Amino acid sequence: MKPILTKGQLITWKEGRGFGFIKAHHGGKNVFLHISALPENSPHPKVGDTILYQRVITPKGKVRAAKASIAGIKPKSPKPSFPKQKKRGRIQTMIGVIMLSAMALIILEFRSSRSPGLITAITKPGCTIKGNISINTGKKIYHLPNMADYQTTVISPEQGEKWFCTEAEAMEKGWSKASK
Repeated sequence: MKPILTKGQLITWKEGRGFGFIKAHHGGKNVFLHISALPENSPHPKVGDTILYQRVITPKGKVRAAKASIAGIKPKSPKPSFPKQKKRGRIQTMIGVIMLSAMALIILEFRSSRSPGLITAITKPGCTIKGNISINTGKKIYHLPNMADYQTTVISPEQGEKWFCTEAEAMEKGWSKASK
């Protein structure tokens, strides 16, 4: 059985509060109309609009409109909405990119800190001679600041490599001068 629709004219409308009153064509008490009784995509009604509605009586005996529509006006077609999942996906992607960037910076910082610079690695001020153990031969050799491999030579004290203040000190401790 189809619900019975009643026809009436909107006599008041409070836009800011989203409600108004309908004067039924058959007479009787004015009928309360709330914006929620209209379809979601419906334009807001204006005073003088013809309203089609179902009459509902509340437990307190008041009459209100339900499942209402504005005569002659079709609801606006819904705007295409993008699923929230895609938005969430973009946010997750951005968070992932930021985290990967942060990890890359940390790794680069860690790698560069494993090879201390000349100033941070010197244990005694003024000691610039690098005592290095050759990877190929295992010989203990020292490098002077003006030698070819000096800048790329890294001293690892945990492997027995040392800094010397003078050539004499290096030779006295059994280290040989590098050939380059």
